[in-house]
Amino acid sequence: MRKRTAAWLTLAAAVVVSTAAQLTFGKIQTRVHQHREASLAYDPETALDCVQETETSKYQYDENAVDIEKLSTHLPLVIVETDEEIPGVPYYTDDQSHRQMTLTSAGEEFLIGNMKIINQDDKLNSPQDTPSLKTQIRIRVRGNTSRWFDKQSFAIKTIHHNGENKKVSIMGMEANHDWALHGPFLDKTLMRNYVAMNLAGELMDYAPDVRFCEVIVNQEYRGVYVMMETVSCGKGRIEIEEPNKTRNVTGYLVELDNDTQPDPLTQMNNFTKYTQILRKDALFDIRYPRKESLTAPLKDYIERDLSRFEKALYSFDYDTQRYGFTNFIDVDEFVDYFILMEVFVQHDTGNLSTFFYKDVNGKFKPVVWDFNNSLGNVSDSSDDDYRIRQFVSVQAPWFTMLIKDEGFINQVIHRYRELRQGILSDTQVSDYIQSVVDYLGPAVDRNFAVWGYSFDPENLDKRNKLSPEEKNPRSYEEAVRQFHDAYLERLAWLDENIDVLKQYCHESAVKKYNH
Repeated sequence: MRKRTAAWLTLAAAVVVSTAAQLTFGKIQTRVHQHREASLAYDPETALDCVQETETSKYQYDENAVDIEKLSTHLPLVIVETDEEIPGVPYYTDDQSHRQMTLTSAGEEFLIGNMKIINQDDKLNSPQDTPSLKTQIRIRVRGNTSRWFDKQSFAIKTIHHNGENKKVSIMGMEANHDWALHGPFLDKTLMRNYVAMNLAGELMDYAPDVRFCEVIVNQEYRGVYVMMETVSCGKGRIEIEEPNKTRNVTGYLVELDNDTQPDPLTQMNNFTKYTQILRKDALFDIRYPRKESLTAPLKDYIERDLSRFEKALYSFDYDTQRYGFTNFIDVDEFVDYFILMEVFVQHDTGNLSTFFYKDVNGKFKPVVWDFNNSLGNVSDSSDDDYRIRQFVSVQAPWFTMLIKDEGFINQVIHRYRELRQGILSDTQVSDYIQSVVDYLGPAVDRNFAVWGYSFDPENLDKRNKLSPEEKNPRSYEEAVRQFHDAYLERLAWLDENIDVLKQYCHESAVKKYNH
């Protein structure tokens, strides 16, 4: 578990120390920022030798643009091999009424394959080198709308030869069997998830670890990816107690998401379902305990335990010391989560990819996930200026009530202004983005040697580009500039408007909720 910093390091210390130390409850925890930790840089003389020369533009699509036999990279190299096409590719039935996913030839959701990772500390990584990890895996295409992208992302489970889950450490991350191999495609900066997850990891008890890498699938170069921990339970991830089936109590992880095909075994019947603030098809789904371990009594316990908090939250006593919501949630964690969602303009907060967890005798805490569409990187007919100039979490489930409490709002405002003096200062934000660009180096050119056609919206179907078309950057440099400028513009807007949040807890707005 990553613990929050009780007192932020000064800017000068942050420059000297490559990894931010976090001190809480007498423990030192570290968030590893891959680009700061890397001891080996790329060789500019040979880094692009594997890219085939063309007479066309710098970013011209060519599926064979990178010769993997000549590939030599400073990034970890992930090589996946399968005997058939990886399943999970979406398609529609003839009547276009229901989306289906391809399956393996055996009718399975996951395909068994092999993965090796070459990640050497003392030299560059090439496909011919001895792997630091070699394992069998189960793999499928992952994502929601991103399943339609030309550059696929993958869900990966590392397994033993008998098919059982196998915990492995990948690129220095805590050993586990469940991983997400995120292929940035709509995000032309390649870094939104990396930047936001690492910021969250500095603020919150837990945020998924992330590592850049380059990926080869079945002898085909796929470009720059981000290997990510999934939002899951286990050592080094969300650490909660195992279910006690004798007493029918358990720590648990739930997701608030939209699902057109909810699983009745994990779909929850909790109090928020009846508050009329969920979007259509939105529901709470139990992610831990896993379905195979989730008994009816355990599910009943989770529903009742969650509803107990929600009834306090939506009651007239929501802000009281004795009966209010502060007895059930880690307020510090929710404050930082709220700020992160607002900084990155996460419009899906509370409706898509929103996770909460609770230990048996603990309090509720949130977990961040999926910043691919952050800071305006989403198809929308509305004006981007409008999207960036509004609060995005105030109508989300749970938060719509939290913001009615003056203490919560005051803590958000104070914490935001504190962070703006340190890790969210313009200087630190700009320096961080530039340092990631510098670290990626020629890996960017290799990536867009294959996917560079995506800089021309006319070459793409509507699922593979932003709309309206003028939102699509025409180069990597333009994409980074858009991200950087939107980031700082959002912070500037919050500087001017953060106090406006007080309107949500003003007596005129909350009197009907109070005695």
